[in-house]
Amino acid sequence: MLGRGLNPARFTSLLNDFRHKITRERMAARLKEVTQDEVIGLVKMQAEIKARYLLSVLDLLQPNLRDIEGKMVEIRTYREMVEEMDKGVKAMIDGILGREVPMPGLDHGPEFTEDIDRVIAEFMRSKSFDEL
Repeated sequence: MLGRGLNPARFTSLLNDFRHKITRERMAARLKEVTQDEVIGLVKMQAEIKARYLLSVLDLLQPNLRDIEGKMVEIRTYREMVEEMDKGVKAMIDGILGREVPMPGLDHGPEFTEDIDRVIAEFMRSKSFDEL
């Protein structure tokens, strides 16, 4: 059973492995897969929003700009969108590389050692999802 006779470092390692496995299972149940085209689309959208943000900032230099407050609201909105897209794209890529988000055609190699698979399976058999 997980937690008996383990040192803190080993426990933390097993817990992290378990977290990754559970996250992958939950993601796979909700998000079947992400294609390379979808990730490319996200990156393109991220670039487009950043370009709009920078163009809005440059619009402040227009000599005939009358509504500076309105332009600042627009700039702030684009900046928030850029920040959210940056976080979203990073989370997606981290999820893909961390094997939490499935992507067809991406080969990560073996998932876990047999020891880790055995300990995780043993722990999963001993607990219900309500206890997790």
